[in-house]
Amino acid sequence: MRKIILAMNTTIDGIVTDELSWMQPDTDQTWENFFEMLANVDLLLLGGGMWTDYKNYWKRALSEPRFSQNEIKYARYAERTKHIIFSSTLKDADWANATIESGDLKKIILGIKSESGKDVQIVGGKEFASSVINTGLVDEYRIMMNPVLVGKGKSLYDNLITQHKLKCVKTELMDNGVVILTYKAI
Repeated sequence: MRKIILAMNTTIDGIVTDELSWMQPDTDQTWENFFEMLANVDLLLLGGGMWTDYKNYWKRALSEPRFSQNEIKYARYAERTKHIIFSSTLKDADWANATIESGDLKKIILGIKSESGKDVQIVGGKEFASSVINTGLVDEYRIMMNPVLVGKGKSLYDNLITQHKLKCVKTELMDNGVVILTYKAI
């Protein structure tokens, strides 16, 4: 059975707002850590609310010179990796490797989990991530906690409707101060 991984950046107080000025600068170490996880991922899940910006950003990384080598490496990974976008309003994903789903989220994710393949990463956005958490189907939480408190904004956990028990299986301190907390659902 495939593993569903939620991997998101947050502040210490759980904020994942669109205003990302709180995020620490990426370093080679943080990218290397991210690529290690992606080596076992062959499907990316996103909500329709973040899809257009995500797609446009990574497409630009493939053609414009201003992007770092790590961003280009991820853009190449994204270009060849299947994406499923969950949206009731989008009609065209506008990227050859992406499809749109608008059906029952839990049923679709259960189907994905039962397919053969590598792990699946939930990329975001916040509303979509919360919805997937609420299905109870997330197997691993990989929270990249940035060393800042912002005190306002949208929390990853705002819309949770049930309690989810987790076991911490790994903590990693990155050279930019980010702590990566990895939890397994129990």
